[in-house]
Amino acid sequence: MKNKELSKRYTKALYNLGKEKGIQDVLFKELREFCKGVQSVTNSKEYLASPLLRSRDKEAQMKKLLEAAPASEEIKNFVLLLAKKNRLFLIDEILQVYEELIDEENGVTRGIVESTEVLSPKQREEIEKFISKAVNKKVILVYRENPEIIGGLVARVGSYTFDDSLASHLKRLKEQLKRSVH
Repeated sequence: MKNKELSKRYTKALYNLGKEKGIQDVLFKELREFCKGVQSVTNSKEYLASPLLRSRDKEAQMKKLLEAAPASEEIKNFVLLLAKKNRLFLIDEILQVYEELIDEENGVTRGIVESTEVLSPKQREEIEKFISKAVNKKVILVYRENPEIIGGLVARVGSYTFDDSLASHLKRLKEQLKRSVH
């Protein structure tokens, strides 16, 4: 079974448990904090993915890590289950899928907006309103500067791409000119 499918199964189990108890947001925050803690440990990714270490050793290491972090029994048991099944290497992907489930339930979609320069808060607000209306969902956008965009901006949200760059305008103009000549 592929890692993505495994991640989805584990995530749905944890998410449904949280939903049943009304603590799915709390579990997400704890899982995110746990992931941050694991990432701060040197070579943690290699450690979690290593087939050379026994799952029993990983489980013992995770118990130590969990003792230092304030986490619910649900998260502790979940992490220890991942360690026991030698699936700790899935933790980042599980966190990502969990966030997607929360977003889906709350009618939220995420995206990236790239522009040549830093956008003002007012510009960001207008972009968010426009995209939110277009996709019919609340949007959470990450803004990045991309000097390769000649001018304007490009937004990618879910399966949508909003390209208002100078390059796309020039391309459309070129196509219009070709059509008018023929």
